[in-house]
Amino acid sequence: MNIIKRAFEMAQAVQSFFGKAKKFYYMVVLLGYRCDKCNGRFSMIAESRCRCQSCGLEFDPIVEFQRCSVCGGVPVLRVRRYYCKDCGIEVNSRFLFDTLPFEREYFKAKMAQSRQRKKEQLQQVREMLAQSRSQALALDAVDLDSVPGLLAALNSLSQGIDEKMLIELKGKYDLGRYESHIKAHIADYFVNLRGIPALVENSRKDLIWRFIAAIFLAHVGIIDIRQDGNSIMVKKHETDTEGCSIPGEIEGVDRIEGLAY
Repeated sequence: MNIIKRAFEMAQAVQSFFGKAKKFYYMVVLLGYRCDKCNGRFSMIAESRCRCQSCGLEFDPIVEFQRCSVCGGVPVLRVRRYYCKDCGIEVNSRFLFDTLPFEREYFKAKMAQSRQRKKEQLQQVREMLAQSRSQALALDAVDLDSVPGLLAALNSLSQGIDEKMLIELKGKYDLGRYESHIKAHIADYFVNLRGIPALVENSRKDLIWRFIAAIFLAHVGIIDIRQDGNSIMVKKHETDTEGCSIPGEIEGVDRIEGLAY
């Protein structure tokens, strides 16, 4: 025997019986009432709502047909229950089948209030986020004199470059590529800039390009740079060990398409 299948069949049968019982109950409680306009019979179309089968008149049968058992007052619906309009006691409806009424206007107003609160909360969050944003980052121009001996080291590296090579440097140098290359080969401790693998065959040209990229990275706080004799040492900046000290990395700095002479 398939117990699960039988259980679903039983649940379906109970649900069907419940619907039929509910329909029969409403037929019984409305049996003795007739429409004042056309003498038609009534049928329930929703909780606390009936309709004339002949002329289509709709109304709440509890308010129309039922009265307070204590004072004979007219029931009024408040949220989910009926109360006597005169004495205020709760009125148990004869026209409800195992359920509670639903005051549409009340819940409509509550839903509108809820939507308004959510809208106001969203606006408050937006304002808080706008206030918490940092100001635009303003970077000063690169100051080569900020590192003692930097200009001398740069001059020593670039001595002997003829005009033809300068033109080649300006046309082929990819600053972004060298920045990414340096960042991929540095650590939390100082390493020699010369020890970083070259990207082009011309080792002298490659060292110059690495050095220029290192200057820009140091200027925006991505790396730390210092001179050790004739060597240039670089490492990750302390606040950039995870690569997040400068929003958008160094794209916020004006890009230089080539070398300016």
